[in-house]
Parts: sequence; structure tokens; C-alpha cells
Amino acid sequence: MAHFNVSLFPLDAPGHWNFRRLLVLSALAFLLQMLFLPCLCDIGRAKAGMALAVDLLVAIRAGVAYLARERGSDWKFYAWLLLTSPVWITIAAYAVLGDAG
Repeated sequence: MAHFNVSLFPLDAPGHWNFRRLLVLSALAFLLQMLFLPCLCDIGRAKAGMALAVDLLVAIRAGVAYLARERGSDWKFYAWLLLTSPVWITIAAYAVLGDAG
């Protein structure tokens, strides 16, 4: 008789996206974004808005992956994208908005 690992989280099997880790890393990335990006000016609000837009897009992408039962480790790319977002959002804001913040 085969033993099946039944989990409350249906896509927790190896080879599938690790949604729990992605959720934890998303929360950590959000904290990093809010610590390192804002300043009390319009540039800071623009940076925070860009960070929230990236977070929302990654959340939508993870939802699509969940519904499509995608396999693979693409979630790692999105985790790194979120964790490094304070750096590249600052660079993008500097390139687009100039030296103000």
C-alpha cells in the first residue's frame, strides 16, 4: 500500500512552486521596501508606488501559477526579484526621475 503525503496546501509537493516560502519572502521584501525606499517627498511616494506595483504583479503571477498548477522553480526568480527590488527601484527612480531622493 502506497503512502501519500496529504497536506492542507495542495501544491506543496516537490517540483511545484513553494508558495509558503514565496509568501514569507514577499513579506520580508515588503519590509525592506518600506525601510529603504521612502522619503518624505514625491520621489519617495513614487518609489513606494513602484514597489507596491511590483508586489502586486508578483502576487498575480503567483496566483496564476497556483491556478495552473505550474511545476518548476520559477518562484525563486520572483523571490529574488522582490528581495532585490529596493536596489533596482532606486536605480530606476534615479534614471527616470533624476537626482532627487
